[in-house]
Amino acid sequence: MDGLETARCSGRLDELRRADGQYPDFTATLRAALAGPARSVTLSFSEPRWTLAVVSTVGALLGHVGHPADPTLGGSVSEVPTGGSDRYEQNWHTDSTPWATPNRWTVLGLLRADPALREPATGVLPWDEVDAAWPGAAEALGVLRHHEVAWRLRYPGLAQLHAPVRGAVPRWFRPALDEVIDHGPPAVSLACRSLERAVGGATCWYEAVVAPSRVLVFDNHSALHRGPAIKEPSTRTLLRFKAGGSPSPRAVGPV
Repeated sequence: MDGLETARCSGRLDELRRADGQYPDFTATLRAALAGPARSVTLSFSEPRWTLAVVSTVGALLGHVGHPADPTLGGSVSEVPTGGSDRYEQNWHTDSTPWATPNRWTVLGLLRADPALREPATGVLPWDEVDAAWPGAAEALGVLRHHEVAWRLRYPGLAQLHAPVRGAVPRWFRPALDEVIDHGPPAVSLACRSLERAVGGATCWYEAVVAPSRVLVFDNHSALHRGPAIKEPSTRTLLRFKAGGSPSPRAVGPV
């Protein structure tokens, strides 16, 4: 591994925390970097052919991935095309909102590049950045930490799952919140709309380029993320590895 660094803050260059050369304890170094303000790091390496190995190894080091994939909700490993049909991935969201336990870590590597795209960046928005610039956050957070939202209304064949938006594991996927925002208790609807404005009005987030020899890792419990703003479907495809979570209600290992 050639280097490890935090993602860059949009709009300005923050000092990069590096840990080059030999790692006396790679996992400890990685976890320490992920606990930094950006809640994300990029790993660089010399051979693009190592991408699959790096993604899978880092994911396995960070969290338990021994559960089978759910036929509807998916599992730990998936291919993610850029500029998909609904393009919601270009808006701020957290991964695995309908999972029983959303994955703690997401690892992204490049499977197929698109020569027409010039290093599009993935954005990472720590919840700390949202809360710091959120007027009335204390009152709204009190509501969103306790009111349980139905996260599987779009999956009528599955047992329903209820959890707060800002509970122990934050969840945010705007399409899944339509029902509670439009027809939920007024206090909950108001709090969700307030959070939506705060997320949309964020002025500082972090950006990292997923490239043939660069893998992005971020803390899905501490940050939102979004894909690059690309208008048309692209051949660019990422490999996504989710660690430290479970689609179904079964035990998971330490995260």
